[in-house]
Amino acid sequence: MSQRHAVQDATGIVAADENGDSLIIVSDGEPSSVEGYAKGALAIDVTNGVLYVLNAGTDWQLVTTTS
Repeated sequence: MSQRHAVQDATGIVAADENGDSLIIVSDGEPSSVEGYAKGALAIDVTNGVLYVLNAGTDWQLVTTTS
């Protein structure tokens, strides 16, 4: 049985891959760069209620927005 996981520090990083690249992050806005993020990473913008996906490690793409 799985348990709920909580972010334990102020980085906002929820999951990272074996190389240390971030896979899921929580932030206050769109990430400003692509460095340090894995291809296909998810960025949850809690301020604006939107989700971004990192395209092939080159560009953040808006996936969904609230209405």
